Amino acid sequence: MIAYRKDKGTGKNFTMKKVLLSDIARECGLSVSTVSRVLSGDDSRRIRQETRDLIYRKAEELGYIRERISRLSKKESIRVATLFLSDHESLPSPFFSEIIDGIKTASASYPDADISFTLLSLYDSDFYRNFSEGGFDIAIILGRVRKDVLRRIRESGVQLIYAGLNGIEGMDQVISDARSGCAAAVAYLASKGRKRIAFMGPAEKQDLENEYRYEGYLEGLKRCGIPFDSSLVEDCYLSAEEGREKAARIIASHPDAIICANDNLALGVIRLLQDRGISIPGEIAVTGFDNIEASAYLKPSLTTFDVPKQELGRFALKAALDRRRNPRDYSIRIELPFRLIERESTKEDGHV
Repeated sequence: MIAYRKDKGTGKNFTMKKVLLSDIARECGLSVSTVSRVLSGDDSRRIRQETRDLIYRKAEELGYIRERISRLSKKESIRVATLFLSDHESLPSPFFSEIIDGIKTASASYPDADISFTLLSLYDSDFYRNFSEGGFDIAIILGRVRKDVLRRIRESGVQLIYAGLNGIEGMDQVISDARSGCAAAVAYLASKGRKRIAFMGPAEKQDLENEYRYEGYLEGLKRCGIPFDSSLVEDCYLSAEEGREKAARIIASHPDAIICANDNLALGVIRLLQDRGISIPGEIAVTGFDNIEASAYLKPSLTTFDVPKQELGRFALKAALDRRRNPRDYSIRIELPFRLIERESTKEDGHV
């Protein structure tokens, strides 16, 4: 920290050397760690009031306190929009809510910035007006997005970053790759002896910009040497309602496993299988993807792939702020790992 003092002869300020915590510690005859705790407001250790007063007095004499107050009073104001653009969902699901929590939690790491957050949903009637007139510095895109929507978002000139499972090219992105996850699900089920592995989820991309789970399923079949059977694919939205409604056609094709593109979909699939008296996993094993909290409390509990949802949000904000403060002319991709959570919906000893 740079300190300033007045020259006694001229009355003018002159610049002194940067004031370090070690300088204050030396003047007080104390350790750097003690000085740091006091000046940062850390009350985890009991420090005598006389010692605290000494540290504050020496810090003031050296110019540390004045400069710190001046710096903190000039906080950078940053407005962040979290854009919920997920196709056919009007409100953030538990999955997206955790990402948003991670975004907000990360802001605590930037005491020199006043960061405000606004959640905008594509399904709000005034979405485009609120976004264009919001004065946002950064927009974090959540969920799948249609090509026409993305085009309008890009035209805003706001700095963009994507956080989620299906990346968007041409912008910074923090993802846990669902495409690789679905391929891994096929390999896992094949290792369990399952040979008729079905897929339920978005299979026809149509006008979507970012949806790759079905491609991952196809890649997984190819790697495992399993022939593709179109009767084992059901194109559907990512909701429990769709899972329950659309699983009947898949069941008629006699699968021995169903990969659901997310956990919400799997909830509905499991409900239908139970209604039909079909044993899980004895007759049909079921997997999901993203590990929402409810998946652990189903009966049977759902085998799924855990995604570090809060970390997706945390790294998204950090990457966005880094780009804002250190401009660059290229995009980056941060990929966080997913992890298999094996539960009752696939675990059956002796299945062939």
